[in-house]
Amino acid sequence: MYKKESPKHCLTIDDLEIGQTTRRPYTITYEMVEAFSKICGDWNPVHHDPEYAAETIFKAQIAHGMISVSQFSAIFGMESPGLGTVYLSQNIEFLRPVYLDSSYTAVAEVSAICQESKTVTYLTWCEDSEGNKIIDGSATVKAIPQKIKHNLNLDKYLG
Repeated sequence: MYKKESPKHCLTIDDLEIGQTTRRPYTITYEMVEAFSKICGDWNPVHHDPEYAAETIFKAQIAHGMISVSQFSAIFGMESPGLGTVYLSQNIEFLRPVYLDSSYTAVAEVSAICQESKTVTYLTWCEDSEGNKIIDGSATVKAIPQKIKHNLNLDKYLG
């Protein structure tokens, strides 16, 4: 069901630029919703019971919003900045429901770089296949320090 991947990048704060954008397409299946419920304990029938969900304002089963938010963790830990990133904070606003088996894209755009604190702020959002935002927010991460990157055997970690 899940595949193990290696980070694609190991970027330091000096490798990043304002406006740099990473996009991650994803689709949430019922199997993913079930796995997430096992982890978090949220078994709300709007996620699991099609008959119940059909009677709600959503008219169909929806995924937990945090599954979409978790796509940012994949972006930060695997792509930008990648290996060695520490995820510090996330602000989110849920704008629209996330339906099962539909195509979405998580987007993270570098909006600020602070050399003093060695942190990077990203605008973060998820959008549906028509470009409508379903989630909007921002995140702060700390990229790997150059001195640590320099001492790593990157071939061991990067895919």
